[in-house]
Amino acid sequence: MQCRSWIISMGDEWQPEAVVRLRLERLKKEFIDYIAVNSEKIDANIPVFFGQVIASLDKTLPGLGDDLYDSFIDAMAFAVLEASKRSEDIPFVEKLFDYAMRNKRGNRGRVVYDILLGMKMINTGKYAEAAEQLKKYRSVDVIICPAIAYCHFVLSTQQTPIDRTGGAQRPNNMSLAAREQMIELIRLNPPINRLQDLEIAEDPRINTIFWFMIKKAIEWFPSEREFIRIGIEKASRDGKRDIKEELLNIAIERFYNDMFFLRELYKLKLENRDAGGVAGVVKQMTQQYPDDIEPIYYGLKLSIITSRMDTYFRFRKLAVTKSIPAQALLLLDYSFELMSGKQAEAAACMDEIKKRFGPQHFFVTLLEYVAHDFQSDDTKKVKRAKKAVFDAIDQYCIKLLKIEVR
Repeated sequence: MQCRSWIISMGDEWQPEAVVRLRLERLKKEFIDYIAVNSEKIDANIPVFFGQVIASLDKTLPGLGDDLYDSFIDAMAFAVLEASKRSEDIPFVEKLFDYAMRNKRGNRGRVVYDILLGMKMINTGKYAEAAEQLKKYRSVDVIICPAIAYCHFVLSTQQTPIDRTGGAQRPNNMSLAAREQMIELIRLNPPINRLQDLEIAEDPRINTIFWFMIKKAIEWFPSEREFIRIGIEKASRDGKRDIKEELLNIAIERFYNDMFFLRELYKLKLENRDAGGVAGVVKQMTQQYPDDIEPIYYGLKLSIITSRMDTYFRFRKLAVTKSIPAQALLLLDYSFELMSGKQAEAAACMDEIKKRFGPQHFFVTLLEYVAHDFQSDDTKKVKRAKKAVFDAIDQYCIKLLKIEVR
């Protein structure tokens, strides 16, 4: 029996799913190039365009599964919208999505079209309509609640301020509604970047709205950590290091003993190759969580990266007092000696690892195989081998020690 996740039937021919996806990507690129040149003609006759898409799918990939088929139809609708000069014309967008839905095999998929339509409404200034359009999809992605909150926030600027006794002003109804939507973001805790493949993921206006509302929420609710946590996670996934650093500075100031924020700061300092900064974070972690193994592990990891024998020995002694598993210590010793260029000592550590893990253990076999490249005269190959060994041991130890990872 063939495994469906690996094999797909294309008529009488069986092909790995990876091959089918590659062929789909090639076909998608051909259509995107065609759309770029013929956008106005496609806008004028959308049914004909989808007829061409379906004919090409049937000819090129007969027997294509429903999920891949429908995803391709979605991709074509988004590509047409992205290229179109009428992308802000709401009736046109509705018509495009309607035709796309008619040509899909399954009944699912309306959600993404409704969300895209709601975001287009924001871009055209239809804030009340956009909020109504998006409200039932708040659990779909982390960007939805802030988008709705933004609609209320903009509408609040059009309302007359409400005066308190003594001349101070209090938030009006729309301003309160914006705050409520940001609180809903915390309550619902929707996934981050679930809509990453959609056109709106790259829309600078939608991204600007998200960050604007996150910063507003941090201002409105200074004692609530979750807005900072959500922002840091999204910034990490989107590669926005400047925003991540800004949010971490706020987090460490307000929540200096929060392990999540300390852990993220450690990662950031490590990425920036700031050894002094990493050491400072490890020290702070150790002070705040003296009984935990996690800060000690990070100290060991830093010692390996910097090849500091005195620091490694100090953290190793602490690790022994915390009863760190022997497998982790053996692997870390091996990593330290290897990264320090001490091949004979590393070989001795590997002998001990083999005794502990057993000669047939796949992980040890792979480590030993990759470590052979340390003897190469090719500096790039040695660098790659070091990274592979270090990362593999790091991931193994993190899992063994049950250290939380995002």
